Amino acid sequence: MSTVYADRAFISVNGSRIADIQSASLKQNHNRKPVPSMTSNRRNRGFVQGNLEIDITLTLAILNQLARPKFEGIDYEGSDVSITFIAGSEVFVATGVFLKDNDDSAGGVGDEVKGTFNFGALDLKDTVGNSSLFNIQL
Repeated sequence: MSTVYADRAFISVNGSRIADIQSASLKQNHNRKPVPSMTSNRRNRGFVQGNLEIDITLTLAILNQLARPKFEGIDYEGSDVSITFIAGSEVFVATGVFLKDNDDSAGGVGDEVKGTFNFGALDLKDTVGNSSLFNIQL
């Protein structure tokens, strides 16, 4: 599986951009595994594929603690939450986004506070609606 490197990324709720992303990593897991079978050459005959899982990890630089987006307060079932990745002239959109967990950390006095958020998504498509079959890094 190849990796696409994005130039920019942002998260939006109901079409409104709420936060720019400092760094991001999107990984797709197709849940494929070999099927053991009794063959004369002692090799598996094929594989099965489960459901697609999309994991997105985002990092935001938080200028002051009051400016941190409250992702845990979003109604993910009732809202259209998406994460958009822009790679040159191509745009990829992760839809059906939901928050898994988050971590806020600061290195020490005077260091910037960073928020790391782990999201899941139900689908990843390009601007014309084709499914994207590769990982994305920002």
